[in-house]
Amino acid sequence: MDPLWLAVAAGALAGIVVVLAWDRLRRRRDEAQAYLKGVRSMLSGDPDAAIAALSDAARLGTREAVETYLALGALFRRTGDLARAVRLHRNMLLGPGLAEARRAEVERELAEDYRRSGMLAEAAEIHARHAAAGEPGAAERLRDVLVEQGDLAGAAEVQRRIAPPGPDPLLAHLQAALARAALPAAPAVACEAARAGVAADPGSADALLALAEAEAATGRAAPALDAAGRALDGDGRAALLAWPALSSVPAEEALRFVEARLGAEDANAALHLLHGRALHRAGRTRDALVALRFALDRDRTGEVTLAMRELLREAEAPGPEDLAARHDLMVAALLRRAKPLRCGQCGVETAARSWRCRRCGAFDVY
Repeated sequence: MDPLWLAVAAGALAGIVVVLAWDRLRRRRDEAQAYLKGVRSMLSGDPDAAIAALSDAARLGTREAVETYLALGALFRRTGDLARAVRLHRNMLLGPGLAEARRAEVERELAEDYRRSGMLAEAAEIHARHAAAGEPGAAERLRDVLVEQGDLAGAAEVQRRIAPPGPDPLLAHLQAALARAALPAAPAVACEAARAGVAADPGSADALLALAEAEAATGRAAPALDAAGRALDGDGRAALLAWPALSSVPAEEALRFVEARLGAEDANAALHLLHGRALHRAGRTRDALVALRFALDRDRTGEVTLAMRELLREAEAPGPEDLAARHDLMVAALLRRAKPLRCGQCGVETAARSWRCRRCGAFDVY
């Protein structure tokens, strides 16, 4: 071949290589600029602009586009556009260019999309597959989805497999929830579930109160009050949650239990609230109103005030002789400043203490 043509061909090939390299560099630069623009938009609180910028970056199709797509999917989820998040992550899994090493990451994102969308069976299927493969954290995610599905027994079984040696507060919470779910129809089954919770963590106030509720439902007042006492010994904040157990034992026995504890803990506003409820159940309405006023006066956090507002709102109408005192108590409760409890993990507010956050599902976070 003519050397001149060879030189021309080599020069053309070199030019094409340079053009391709330049185009690749330009695409990477444009993607980086679009990505940074999206990040700035997210930080400035403009999700629509962020979605537009990240979409532009993803369409450039560079090898780094996976990161951009993941950021875009997370933003869709954050803004509540769950259908687009699901569609994006599904398309990523179906696409031919996704490296096998990134597949599990995209599947985790898709599982979170499913969970937020209420497609819990689909989310559980992904997490179960990852857990079987030994992926770190997959079993915990499966457990949490099973709890949301209402499969408490399945969640407890997963927790047993992954729990470290020693007391397991989370398993105790799951067993307590199992006990309460069984309580209306099968008190004996509830007792066994609650005992398993106490065995998992002997100091769990939740499991002990669940045991107290189950024992009371079977007519065993003494064991019920013993379990309730152990719960309050371990966590005095649980006093507001003890009423379901106390309301199921004979009224005079519940009253003696609360009054015995008040002798040593007179400053505990929650105990005074329990005292008022126990007095009212025993038919001593005027004494109950006095006890509730004591609870209000001793409340330092606002939690008892909020509980009392709810109690008074749901209570039956008072008789004529108690109307004035009841009115004064309601006014005092409404005038007191009280901030709702806040979840330490997700920040959601709630007016009543519970063992588990209704939004993020974390236990013991208030």
